Amino acid sequence: MDYLLAGSLGALIAFVFAIPAVILEMRKTGEAEHTEFIVEPRKILGRKLKHREAFLLGLLLHVLVGFVFGAVYILFVLREWLFVTRAPYTFLSLLVYAVLTWIVANVAIYPVLGMGLFARKEGQHVWVETIASHLVLGIALWFLIHYFQPQFFSM
Repeated sequence: MDYLLAGSLGALIAFVFAIPAVILEMRKTGEAEHTEFIVEPRKILGRKLKHREAFLLGLLLHVLVGFVFGAVYILFVLREWLFVTRAPYTFLSLLVYAVLTWIVANVAIYPVLGMGLFARKEGQHVWVETIASHLVLGIALWFLIHYFQPQFFSM
């Protein structure tokens, strides 16, 4: 239950964070090349994606990363793998976790998607967008966990 709850909170946070990108996408007339806030893969499996396909795939990846972010954090908590802070659900532990997930995404996931190391093929400053996304996910997850003070999360 903890995994599903934390994963859902992570996905919700990621979607809320992507709302400005969704609004910009709905309002635009087609001349914009790149939407801020979410990474848009331009090619997948050698196929060039249309702008709308790239946006929707980017949004799906963004929400999926949010879900995985929340669920894997619970794995770290339950297995007592918080080697830096040793304190679950703290602000610092979630910030450290956010930075670690950012590194994993940029070194492992984005290269597999054909976006290059640190998504450099998508733009020179995409790494800043991705670290901002991960830090916002970490801070928001910390806030929601403490806002709910849920009995679901064993503190």
